[in-house]
Amino acid sequence: MREIVLQVAPDEVRRPQRPEPAPRASSESHKAPGPSKLTYRLSRAWAKPMVRNGVLVYLPLLILGLACWRVAAHDDWRGCIETEVAALVDRIAARPEFAVRGVAVIGGSEELQRDVRRTLGIEPGVSSLKLDVEALRHRVEALGAVETAAVQFDPQGTLRVTVVDRIPEALYRRPDGVLVLLDSGGVEIGPAGARADHPYLPVILGAGAPERVDEVLALLEAAAEIAPRLRAFVRVGERRWDIVLDSDMLIELPAEGSIETLSRVMALHYGDELLDRDLAVIDMRLPERPALRMSAEAAETYQIRRAVAAIGGEET
Repeated sequence: MREIVLQVAPDEVRRPQRPEPAPRASSESHKAPGPSKLTYRLSRAWAKPMVRNGVLVYLPLLILGLACWRVAAHDDWRGCIETEVAALVDRIAARPEFAVRGVAVIGGSEELQRDVRRTLGIEPGVSSLKLDVEALRHRVEALGAVETAAVQFDPQGTLRVTVVDRIPEALYRRPDGVLVLLDSGGVEIGPAGARADHPYLPVILGAGAPERVDEVLALLEAAAEIAPRLRAFVRVGERRWDIVLDSDMLIELPAEGSIETLSRVMALHYGDELLDRDLAVIDMRLPERPALRMSAEAAETYQIRRAVAAIGGEET
């Protein structure tokens, strides 16, 4: 068998090419551009809110607190600073734009307005910076005739005092004999003067009466038809009321249900003219068992009539 031999020229043989080695980087290429380690760590720490708050807020406060403590601990420094601050405040307060130009009282009677001005005692020209508005309000509300008050400065420098006065609802005869005015809550407004100056106000007496003015007003409404005849409401034992009429007749009311009981008395009066009779006492302390007591003159007349009737004579 015949062998076939292939011959290849040496220059035609392809040899694998090796990759050319990359050029060695110089030592300068290893130094990447950027911050140093210290700068990097500081920037990372500054990014934390706790660090920023500590540097921007807490550290200045700490320094300020230490400085204030150091000044406060030194008597001479503290006195000097207090003197300078007081002088600065006085200079600012003395400026004309802070001066009080007048006092205007709004609401209430003329007499009450005079009392308010006298109580405040503020003269024009006083610095508004040296006045305590809240203290002035409490001083005005301490007046018995004032229920509420509002105190403020207007842009013109006038001190405006708006008061709501108490409305007198009753007259109270105190244990010392002085007649005073009371509002619906039993608060003493002031001296009432003479009884004739307040003919339409009820008179109340007795211990605990001022705290029950609302009950008196309700009783007065129940007996509105005979209001001109009512002389006084007397508190008995701090439990119940006695009503005194102009004829010295006494209506004794129970401790409970006094308004309903008085309405019952008024119904008897409308039907039988009960309050026009010659009676001394209408005892309603036990509403289910009312009792009537005649006056001394009526009792004497009644006894005479009974004696005459007993001997067979005619009634006179």
